[in-house]
Amino acid sequence: METRSTTRSRRCSNTRFNFKSGLSLWLVVWLVLVKPSPVQSCPRLCVCYPSPMTVSCQSQNFTSVPPGIPFDSQRVFLQNNRITELRVDSFGFETQVLWLYSNNITWIEAGAFSELRELEELDLGDNPNLQRLEGGAFRGLEKLQSLHMHRCRLAALPHDIFHKLYSLQFLYLQENQLHFLQDDLFSDLVNLSQLFLHGNRIRTLSENVFRGLVNLDRLLIHDNRVRQVNRRAFRDLGRLTILYLFNNSLEELPGQALRDAQSIQFLRLNGNPWSCGCEARPLWDFFRKSRVSTSELVCSSPSPRRGQDLRFLREMDFALCPLPDPGSLAGTTTTTFSTKTRWWFSKAKPVSSSKGIFSKSSETIKAFPFSAIKPHNPSTSSTSFSTKYEIGEEEAALPKLDPEEYWTNYGSEDAASFDPILMTLAGL
Repeated sequence: METRSTTRSRRCSNTRFNFKSGLSLWLVVWLVLVKPSPVQSCPRLCVCYPSPMTVSCQSQNFTSVPPGIPFDSQRVFLQNNRITELRVDSFGFETQVLWLYSNNITWIEAGAFSELRELEELDLGDNPNLQRLEGGAFRGLEKLQSLHMHRCRLAALPHDIFHKLYSLQFLYLQENQLHFLQDDLFSDLVNLSQLFLHGNRIRTLSENVFRGLVNLDRLLIHDNRVRQVNRRAFRDLGRLTILYLFNNSLEELPGQALRDAQSIQFLRLNGNPWSCGCEARPLWDFFRKSRVSTSELVCSSPSPRRGQDLRFLREMDFALCPLPDPGSLAGTTTTTFSTKTRWWFSKAKPVSSSKGIFSKSSETIKAFPFSAIKPHNPSTSSTSFSTKYEIGEEEAALPKLDPEEYWTNYGSEDAASFDPILMTLAGL
């Protein structure tokens, strides 16, 4: 006959057994349903991570995109391999980030990325054997936000290479061999914020080369061979805050081109052989009325002004200059202009993804504006200025700036003091 204590002990034992059994059952369920199981389809020689789904295949001497990459991958890293070609059938998976930099890519078939419709970042940089691209190479990438094609020895870009890339915000084309940019090359990039073109061989900036870039914030064209800038080249760049044109072959620059870039805050023009004769008046006049942060502009000619800073020339230095031709588009001595900026491509702000771009740096580049910079007044956007060099009533009412006082805070300041990332890209 069982005693009361024996019965109580048996009940406790059964309770413990049921608890352990239930715990074991839930543990099995958690392992099966909750905890990610090891990725079974990970390609050979690659390492896969489950959350977010990442496939890392870099530095394995692959000569083509390896098979077996999971279809639902979110990040695929294939850099530092020996991949030579990208074909339409190369990508049997979806991903948001695809790194292919530092390979031996020589050819990209038109539509090669057309199935990667969720792709947000594509890095093709450091492929020195690429050299040329086919039109339609980026077809279907309507969600792409960041495109890297630096150091690929590209000599030219097809006119439709960026067709329908409406979401693109960052375009890296620096350190190639580009010598010419076609008109309307970027016209579909209405949300582009940053364009890097430095370290190429570009010689001219035509009237329509930047048409459509109504949301562009920074434009880096330094270390090229630019000799001529059309006076309407920047007319759509009403939101541009940073412009680098240093270390080119510029002897003159239209004043109107800079006035169209009405939000400009940082301007770098040093390292050019500036001619400081009558042709320099429009540019000098721009600096006289603007408080933009800029570098020095050392005169190379004429000989009496060699070594002087163009910004600090005086009104009397241009007293004997002939009247400019108001109808010339190529000439830079005209002072008849309109500051009206064309916004008919897009009025939207740059898009942003809820998922975001998997970028190498999370820092957001910010311009450091002068406190004295005032917002543009639309009511004065169509104001025309007399082609004569006589001071009108409105001009006479403007505050007179003493050069020493004006540049007191300039010193050796440059954008690097505010943005080391930007200056690293600029190569300074």
